[in-house]
Amino acid sequence: DGYLQGGKGERNLQILLDELERDSQDSYLLYQAARTLWLMKEYKRADSYFEKFYRLVPDSGTGYRVNGVISYIYNLIELGDYDRGIEVIGREEKRLGGYADYHFACGTFFTKAVLSDVQRYIAYLPRIESAYRRCLKIGEVSGHECVRGNGSFKAAYNLGVWFEVNGKLQAARTYYRQAAAWGYEPAAERLRAI
Repeated sequence: DGYLQGGKGERNLQILLDELERDSQDSYLLYQAARTLWLMKEYKRADSYFEKFYRLVPDSGTGYRVNGVISYIYNLIELGDYDRGIEVIGREEKRLGGYADYHFACGTFFTKAVLSDVQRYIAYLPRIESAYRRCLKIGEVSGHECVRGNGSFKAAYNLGVWFEVNGKLQAARTYYRQAAAWGYEPAAERLRAI
């Protein structure tokens, strides 16, 4: 019944930090510590662990690298560190280009960046649409540890929102219908609203 009790994140974090004292260069332990802090919404604290993980993790051969890099991108969104995020995204395009979760994170990242400072990040505006289109092209891939919907209904819904806010209601309806066909109720609600 340990999982029913609160404080699991703090308990796990302390175990990870103890292990990191013994081996501060272990990219897997750094990933786990960073992700634990991220899930606890301690984004500033997580940042140094993500940064060190990212420096040390091998480019291939680890099952946790993809999720670690994607979580790092989401952490950078929370910190509003868009310049560093743009660097990470640029370095990872070839390695992670086959993962819908990566493109979904990019779509979210570029949306938040543009909204944070339109003049500074306006050049990334077209990348929002292309990221979510790429998610749909990749789809839900078995064998990838991924978030359900990032390659299907969530990406379609976000494209619907994208087209709706850009005044392209026919395209918005198309993507909302697609998301609704996957059973995504928020898309059905937007269809009724427009």
